[in-house]
Amino acid sequence: MEHIIALHQVYSELIFRGLKSVEIRKKRIFSEGDTVFLYIARGNPHVLRDTLRRLGLSEEQTLTQRGTIAGGFEVGEVMEADLETLWELTKDRSGLTFVHGDEKGKEWLSGYIVDKGYAFTIERPFLFREPVTRKEMRRKYGVHVEGIIHLSSRTRKKWVKNLIEDLVGRDAIYL
Repeated sequence: MEHIIALHQVYSELIFRGLKSVEIRKKRIFSEGDTVFLYIARGNPHVLRDTLRRLGLSEEQTLTQRGTIAGGFEVGEVMEADLETLWELTKDRSGLTFVHGDEKGKEWLSGYIVDKGYAFTIERPFLFREPVTRKEMRRKYGVHVEGIIHLSSRTRKKWVKNLIEDLVGRDAIYL
């Protein structure tokens, strides 16, 4: 199955640079072998700048552009766990510690996950040679996309099916 999710730019940058290998979600929305396409959401620009600075990079060196579907990954192992276990399993692989530090990263996770959560390993990340822009989505599919939360190929909406078909056929660079 294919999915499109929104992800803050700072985390997508970490994925495509090999520094984030786990995605955390409240619900089990992915299964092993699924393909996840990433819509790059803005997030906090200060956090992005600080993270890029720690990597020795400037904003001009980002691999992604906000407001685009820039690439994605395949889903590997799916893990379900309570907050403490999930934190121990993912803190160094989710990007939370890298971006926020140990204490703030765990604090963020505890505000996101109540009783249990899911971690999905990121396999075979890829970037599109030509990302899909909001302008292109408006032109091709007649929709104004401000931010995508979660779309999947299970939909009955024709425009989503057409968009996913377009994404599957795009030329990608596997990292």
